[in-house]
Amino acid sequence: MHHHTSETHQYHQNDIPGTNGLPILQSQALTREQVFRCIVPTCSHLVHLPDDGILVAWLDAKTGKSHSVKTHVAYHNTALSCRAALRAQGYDLFMDLSDRATRAHWLLIVQRWAGERAATSPHAGAPSNNTYNQRLAILSSLFVYARRQQLYQGDNPIELLERRKVYQYAGAQAIDPLEMRKLLATIDRTSLGGMRDYALLSLALHTGQRVGALGEMRVGHLTRAGGTSLQVMFPRTKGGKTNARQLGEETSAALSSYLEQVYGPRWTTQGNAPVWISLSRNQSRGQALSVQAIEQICARRLGTSKAHVTRHTAAKTLDQLGISASEIQDFLDHESLATTGRYLKVLKRAEHKYSRDLEQIFGISTLSKGGVRSDGDH
Repeated sequence: MHHHTSETHQYHQNDIPGTNGLPILQSQALTREQVFRCIVPTCSHLVHLPDDGILVAWLDAKTGKSHSVKTHVAYHNTALSCRAALRAQGYDLFMDLSDRATRAHWLLIVQRWAGERAATSPHAGAPSNNTYNQRLAILSSLFVYARRQQLYQGDNPIELLERRKVYQYAGAQAIDPLEMRKLLATIDRTSLGGMRDYALLSLALHTGQRVGALGEMRVGHLTRAGGTSLQVMFPRTKGGKTNARQLGEETSAALSSYLEQVYGPRWTTQGNAPVWISLSRNQSRGQALSVQAIEQICARRLGTSKAHVTRHTAAKTLDQLGISASEIQDFLDHESLATTGRYLKVLKRAEHKYSRDLEQIFGISTLSKGGVRSDGDH
């Protein structure tokens, strides 16, 4: 067996601190169980070989394709969580499902698992239909890979489970531009936390980027674009693409001021240091903000924990300014114009362009011709 020198391994070695080039697979024959730390530093799972062999190969292929640590962790968590649910009932992920009763029970376990909130989740209630479908899609990907590599001889049982109806962008909400302006103005930028939050939200609004891409920003992704402006190269946007955006002077100034407070006047030399750091009084201080931490900033500053609100607000504001749908498509990194059209339609659904006309026709007014009557008048 070869040393693990795939593109994924090289990516982790070069781009992610703390890897130390640790391979998952070793050259000696697997005659007994061997346990290794997952090659992705932010993934807390241990790898048990040879038991996890198919999972390791699948994860390596998926991470190598997307170059996303977030994708790896999500896939690893999902696969192990489902396998644990199956093993608790005496089943397993890869097993003989030719018996109808066995297959029916196996499918029921997986279906229930996909529709239950994870024990570690901070949220209550059942997960969204989108989460349910995503879990099944991840598992289906595992079976497709295993069959293609001839590591599993059965069919793909996940195809038998029906997906749930999802209304695309149903939760998309935008904040009125004037209201957003007021919210940004209330941030006290005399503190480091205020400087960070203002720069983060300003850049999010200015670029329309997803929270995952914002969270993975490193100082080395920022370069001078002439004058005082900065350019940011988002390393891994959706689909594994890179995306360069030039920032305006004011956004660049807010970001530069914050980074100078964190790393000093020579902040541009910090390379792989995170742009958005935790200021908590615990072991996470100084480390990169997690997606959850960015959501908490949005909740505190904007009144909603949905970090995509900045993306939605930027898109809707561009539409109100008369920017063409094709340009907004490019701004949002959408693959198709149809996707952008559906997106904007949802964002505008709460608008009532006939509201004033109907008020005038029906005579709806805050004033009463007869004045205000006392409670005793009938």
